[in-house]
Amino acid sequence: MKSFRLLSVCVVLVAVMGLVQGCSRGPSEEDLKLAAFQEQFAVLETEYNTLVEKRAEIDVAEAALVELQAIPENKLTDEQKVELEEIQAALEASAAGSEAGFEQVQNLLADFLNIGMNEFPGSQETADALLYYADEAILVAEDMVVKSGDYKKAIDHLSTAEGYFNAAGLTPYHPLVAYIALLDDWRFITQERFDEVKKGMTKEAVVEAAGQVYFRNIQESQAKGVESWLYKKREGGAAAFYFKIKTGKVYDKNWEAVAVTTVVE
Repeated sequence: MKSFRLLSVCVVLVAVMGLVQGCSRGPSEEDLKLAAFQEQFAVLETEYNTLVEKRAEIDVAEAALVELQAIPENKLTDEQKVELEEIQAALEASAAGSEAGFEQVQNLLADFLNIGMNEFPGSQETADALLYYADEAILVAEDMVVKSGDYKKAIDHLSTAEGYFNAAGLTPYHPLVAYIALLDDWRFITQERFDEVKKGMTKEAVVEAAGQVYFRNIQESQAKGVESWLYKKREGGAAAFYFKIKTGKVYDKNWEAVAVTTVVE
């Protein structure tokens, strides 16, 4: 599929030609270095494809789980109950395997790109590895936003990946550029998104309408039974949504909750 798969054949041919010519010369140091580099990429590609396959299997299993969980428990057949337990157990094992695979790919990418960016910046293997890196960076950025609402950190992470493409003289990777722009837009609350949030909305509905709140901007008052979410505005200051802790639903909101002169992370 990639040029590196032909490399071993080429090296063999060079070696054979050398024998025909009397074995006067073997592969040069540069040839050997390139061969090792491309073999390293072969390992990386195999591990990356394995990780992608595991994630696809998890997606299929999760979809099947959602379908089964949507069935009332008293209407599940014995076969469906067994299937439900098997899927849940399989997902736990798959999640652990996927996490281990992710760590392995990250380590391989770091080692490979350290060589590729410094010694083979114009190679196809370096370009392909950067695509892997960018796709993984997008997934990591998504995780940052979902878990903590840290849009800035997610954007910084993606900008690092974007910088590698620039350093290698490659065309900007569109999905990466587009996702950076999307996160920058959702990093700040807009009047339109603010207006979409209505009284009685659940926290999940607010996140869908206004974006994920930054975890440090969640304030809770047990005495008042109120939880406040602050959303930074691009022009400064912050808007807020207020939830009743007991119900977890919006009961009020304020576009001018924090003055423009007040800095909100």
